[in-house]
Amino acid sequence: MMSNSKSHAEIPILDISKTLDSSSLSSLIKASKVWGFFHIINHGISKELCSQLHSISKYLFSLPSETKLRVGPFSSLKSYTPHFIASPFFESLRVNGPNFYVSAKSSSEILFDKQDSKFR
Repeated sequence: MMSNSKSHAEIPILDISKTLDSSSLSSLIKASKVWGFFHIINHGISKELCSQLHSISKYLFSLPSETKLRVGPFSSLKSYTPHFIASPFFESLRVNGPNFYVSAKSSSEILFDKQDSKFR
C-alpha cells in the first residue's frame, strides 16, 4: 500500500507487506509518473545483503571507463550505458532477459577478474 500522508514533497512509499489494492496501484502509477521512483519498505531483504550490493555497485561503477565499455553500447552485450548517452547525471548497467542469469554472468566475466569470486 502506498502512503504519503504528510506532504506532496515526500517520496512515495510502497509497503509490500500489505496487499496491493487498486488504490495503492493507482498511487504506484502516479509515483512512477510524477517522481520516477518510490521507496519500498517491508521487503524482507537483509541490511547485510543491501550493504553487499551497495559495495559491489560502488566497485563496479569505479572501474575504469575502458573496462566498462567492453560491455557498453557498442559491444555485443550492450549492458552498460555510460554518462551522456542516456543522461549526463548517471550511468547504468543492466541485465537482459529472458535469461537474466546468463546476461549477468556474461557481463561479469568481462568486467571482473576471474580470481575475484565475490562477483561470480
